[in-house]
Amino acid sequence: MSSEHETILENPNTSKGKMERFGAHAYLLVIALFTAGPYLLMISVSLMGEGWNPVVPPKLLPETWSFVNYVDVWLGQTALLDRAFFGFFVNSLVYAGGATLVVLIFDSLAGYAFARLEFTGRDVTFAAVLATIMISPMILFIPVYLMFNQLGLVNTRVGIILTHTIGGFGVFLMRQFIKTLPSSLEDAALMDGCSRFGVFWRIVVPMMKPALVTLGIITFINVWNSFLWPLVLARDAELYNLPVALGYFQGQVSTLWAPLMAAAALTLVPMVVLFVSMQKYYVRGFVLGGLKG
Repeated sequence: MSSEHETILENPNTSKGKMERFGAHAYLLVIALFTAGPYLLMISVSLMGEGWNPVVPPKLLPETWSFVNYVDVWLGQTALLDRAFFGFFVNSLVYAGGATLVVLIFDSLAGYAFARLEFTGRDVTFAAVLATIMISPMILFIPVYLMFNQLGLVNTRVGIILTHTIGGFGVFLMRQFIKTLPSSLEDAALMDGCSRFGVFWRIVVPMMKPALVTLGIITFINVWNSFLWPLVLARDAELYNLPVALGYFQGQVSTLWAPLMAAAALTLVPMVVLFVSMQKYYVRGFVLGGLKG
């Protein structure tokens, strides 16, 4: 870094320092507008009448503010949706919550085994787990569907939940985080006669809170936004989740844009609340999980 630039950083009140700060703030403002623009437009359209259609030039604000679209969508009273949106909301919550619970339990156990236990083929097995991260999910659709069909898991909530637990990312994240933890407490507990599972449950799990929250948020959001697996496995509309249910607002001739945007906004609310409330654990888990190989 040049001495001139260091001087500007030390004295931000200089004219050149003010210009640099102004440029940085302007750049961040433009990025923020581009990022938030679609969401603001979504909310604006959702507050317009049900028969609203895109026009040129677009209207950024509704002439009259109305929440009727949110009420109609939630109660299933739109022209193309004859069932309550609440049912799809519950399905999404069950799928996301169930898959998150399964992933947290099994991936944390597997991550602990790879980080702390010595067994034959450990490194080869872990390499195979990492290889699954590089496999496109599209490749798994047909074999998983055929297997689930043989097991009777097609068109069931259990089947939809289990499809979202496939993958090695969670195992990798847990293993990396556990390797950053000191092993002295675990060794002392083992010497005092504590079982290996007792060490994991009583000592390791409490220290894994940031990583568990991080993995939980990632899994919950991915399952909440999942479209292909519920569409492929669910034959009955009663099993659809929110992303699949959004297709109800697109008819063969026209699309109900205002109700569709209201439904999309309702779908987004839980994700925003989850991320904002857990943001500090989310960031900390990622940072600490990548400190040690």
